[in-house]
Amino acid sequence: PLVVKQYKVAGADPQALKVLVDLPATLQPSERDQLYARTAWPLARVFHKGRLSGLLMQEIPRRFFGANIAGTMKLRELQHLMYPRKPAWGEIVPEGGVSAKTRLEVASEFARLLAVLHGKGLVVGDVSMSNVLWAGSDEAAAIFVIDCDGIRKLGSRPVLPQADTLDWDDPFQPQTGPDLDTDRYKLALLVGRVLTIGKYLRPGGPLHLVPDVPDRIAARVSTLWQRAAGPRGTRPDAVEWTMALSSRDEIVLPPLPPVRQRPSLPQ
Repeated sequence: PLVVKQYKVAGADPQALKVLVDLPATLQPSERDQLYARTAWPLARVFHKGRLSGLLMQEIPRRFFGANIAGTMKLRELQHLMYPRKPAWGEIVPEGGVSAKTRLEVASEFARLLAVLHGKGLVVGDVSMSNVLWAGSDEAAAIFVIDCDGIRKLGSRPVLPQADTLDWDDPFQPQTGPDLDTDRYKLALLVGRVLTIGKYLRPGGPLHLVPDVPDRIAARVSTLWQRAAGPRGTRPDAVEWTMALSSRDEIVLPPLPPVRQRPSLPQ
């Protein structure tokens, strides 16, 4: 099912949106499937009287909704993983809360998506607790990112001026706007806050993970968390976070032997 997102302000850049619409055709099939499964990606531009007025995108899947205590269907936003469960949330969050395994998978899913986008030189910019949705159980946790028309090609103009959510800012963001390094800082915010139920946590601060996070994952996450507080250019990227959040064990390889030099023989 498809829906139209309509712009209520003028000035949307048609060419910037065309870059996003054309992107899936340049991806490998597995990457394209991943993009469609995890995002409300712009599928086509909508014009009215010669002016860009919106975009076509897929409808948010039903599993990313839940009924609150009043029976009203609401989006399962990332914020529901960053506060202790409230009774008013109803079925949005299970009565027993969300397990560490689900939290790890939600964080890992976003890191994998960001790795694909960064691999294509795309900047998300506005990563927040409202535009990343989650769903599922321990066996099938998933994410779904909305407002994807805020994404832009590195060095290019966005479709509309990019938003910056309060408390999700990069303190060292350059004056030119968000870039890949800004995204890496916000990825750290997402991982740390989801795994601690801490809305205001910042990289470099104490990291008290929820119970049942495996020790080896906790150690890797803690190391990257401290690095994410460092200067620009030293922050862990999405691939490093994906590996840190994985349940697979790391294999330490022995150092490579010295390179043998060919002897200089006489002619």
